[in-house]
Amino acid sequence: MRDSKGECTDLARAAIRFAFHDAATFSTKLPFYAPAAGGADGSLLLSPNEIGRADNAGLGDYHATLTQKFAAYRASGFCVGAADLIQVAGSVGVLACPGGRIGRVTVGRTDTAVDAPDGLLPQAFGSASSHDTILQLFQDKGFSARDLAALLGAHSTSKANFQTANGVPAGSPQDDTPGLWDVKYYNQTYFPADGMARFDSDIHLSNESTTVGKQFKSFVGNQATWGASFSSAWQAMGILGIPRASRAGFADCTSAVVAAF
Repeated sequence: MRDSKGECTDLARAAIRFAFHDAATFSTKLPFYAPAAGGADGSLLLSPNEIGRADNAGLGDYHATLTQKFAAYRASGFCVGAADLIQVAGSVGVLACPGGRIGRVTVGRTDTAVDAPDGLLPQAFGSASSHDTILQLFQDKGFSARDLAALLGAHSTSKANFQTANGVPAGSPQDDTPGLWDVKYYNQTYFPADGMARFDSDIHLSNESTTVGKQFKSFVGNQATWGASFSSAWQAMGILGIPRASRAGFADCTSAVVAAF
């Protein structure tokens, strides 16, 4: 997940995005019952349908790679869960980006191949990219405006590959250091650098007059502050949809993940 310069690669970006897309298909407004409640349940890897949704465009190759790894682990007798593999790989992806920070990484999730609810992931363009729409979407997952602003910082390493219909050149990063986990994204959303592209959602959410925008602005130039807020929100993301009682027996494997780098 790192290149010869020591910066994170497209594989790391895919791992981060995949972990988010598996976990964030959850809302407290929907009936909470397994196995169709969504959340960090491995359905993005195990369901035959979910990967084909428009929200997951561009993740097909990574899905195939992770499917092969999952099958190899199981064939070798390792008791590896799909949901756990997705979240562990996502955290490794964050740490592969110099400057990346994560919270606790735990394993013990219950897998399901049942499709997660649709329509629960944020949209980068169009009317669904508005500040109020996305904030409500995240509040329904249990996140605050500050959590949302912090999670947006993952765009520090993102590249737009499937938004050409919205005028975004393929491969455009969202700040000018996509291989580094830094806070340039926050400042450059306001003052774009050459070669980068902004999402409508980032522009709307960064507006300083809005609830999220006030939090967004607070991360400009504040790497340590953002790192602490992101790692807390990322940890919470990885257990979305999992009842507290079920998490009691989870094993902490943070040290093993950190040791990868």
